[in-house]
Amino acid sequence: MKNRNIVRFLALLLVILLAGGAVVSALISALAEEAAPARDRCEAAVEYMEDEQALRVTQRLFYHNPSDGALDRVVFYAMGNLFRRESALFYENDALLSVFPAGYAPAGMELRSVKCDGQDADWGFQGESETALRVSCNLPAGGECTFEFEYYLLLSENRAFLGAYETDVRLSAFLLTPGVYSEADGEFLINPPLQHTRWLDGAKADYSVTLRLPENYLPAGTGEKTLLSTENGVSVWRIDAQNVREFALSFGRRWRETTAESASSVRIRVLSNARGAAREALDYAVKIVDLYEQWLGDFPVRTLDVVQSDYPVDALSFTGAVWLPEKCFGDAAAMQRALRFAVAQQYFGLSAHPASVSDAWLADVPCSYLSLLAVEELEGYDAFVAALNDQVLDALNITIPGGLYISADASLFTAEEYALIVRDRGAVVMHETRVAMGRDAMLASLRRFYEIGQEKDVLGEYDLIAAFDEATGGDWEAFFTDWLFNVGDYVEQQLDHYE
Repeated sequence: MKNRNIVRFLALLLVILLAGGAVVSALISALAEEAAPARDRCEAAVEYMEDEQALRVTQRLFYHNPSDGALDRVVFYAMGNLFRRESALFYENDALLSVFPAGYAPAGMELRSVKCDGQDADWGFQGESETALRVSCNLPAGGECTFEFEYYLLLSENRAFLGAYETDVRLSAFLLTPGVYSEADGEFLINPPLQHTRWLDGAKADYSVTLRLPENYLPAGTGEKTLLSTENGVSVWRIDAQNVREFALSFGRRWRETTAESASSVRIRVLSNARGAAREALDYAVKIVDLYEQWLGDFPVRTLDVVQSDYPVDALSFTGAVWLPEKCFGDAAAMQRALRFAVAQQYFGLSAHPASVSDAWLADVPCSYLSLLAVEELEGYDAFVAALNDQVLDALNITIPGGLYISADASLFTAEEYALIVRDRGAVVMHETRVAMGRDAMLASLRRFYEIGQEKDVLGEYDLIAAFDEATGGDWEAFFTDWLFNVGDYVEQQLDHYE
């Protein structure tokens, strides 16, 4: 009898503990949901009017006040106006001719309607280039409102990140995106565009876009694409993307689509009119996705579009999409180099996100060295050393101009300086770190850095040090600080070989 009572007591205690555990778990989950900032949600209807070479856009943004106080305005990126004035062009002289082969032609936004919570709102473009849009509101701390925009976007004939040319129509930064609010400054920060690295900083948001195209066009870009209908020469697509900072699209009528899946079922699409080179790009992209997943974990998106693009300067990467210049489809080495770097950016820079301009090196330097490690994994150590020397020798044989260093603000550099100092000398710092700790520890550290980026909204320099410390059990702050600022003191100039 006594034993039965003990059994009943223990059973009752177990039930209480389980119930209590469920309550505690529910409370923790509820508190976590309450603590997590709500994401903005954007709904848009986009129609491409081929004859006018323009877009008709209706956009609705469900916006959450990110500040600790009330807001009387929100400032948006309005990059549709970037080519309104020739004086606002940001491409450097050596790129201007390839970006605007037919010469400069004006383009921009015609804003028809701006509303906040259903009422006409006071608004105005800011700055000489009119690439920032201020919209008045009355939004308390923690409050929400709905912004509605109707506008036409005229696209000029160009090979820039926003425009139309022979192969594709490119739409990057074309939707109105809120700038990041700075509590310290009490202002919305709108970065001017840069030729040589990422620059748009926005909060994470969910997108649902309906796209109307002439039926002979295929779309590519951020998000999952579903063909809803084709009728009277018009195709209607639905595009959904969650938790992304920038929504980018392109579409072309000269593409053929080839697809494959990675080992983990990531769907990879190559859209190109170069048949043999397209197959090579597809096969190589699958290899790189598989490899990076082994090193860093699950690929950040389930579909990756690799697009032959008119954009001439370099590969451009957005969440779930890579624009490859046409020249890469006739040069296997250039294509492989571009893919290694751009696919790495899906992890660092897009999914794990540092401030795009002030801390650009935190994304571009890991991507630069991961690209080299991929050569070592796929082709062997000798090929790695050759690729390392090909990339860094010029960078090591220069004296850095005063005031510039690897971790400097990206806006201080020219495109050439940025490539040599940040990406190439940054790769040297990563290589010296690898030599000091070993390859496996380096990969474990980069993986931890990526994991921290999944836990935080924006990565900082202290997160990189923490990742390397946690992965190795060491203390790497002094090492990194010394090499970042003094790489020229340790590597002799006028080298003809580096290992």
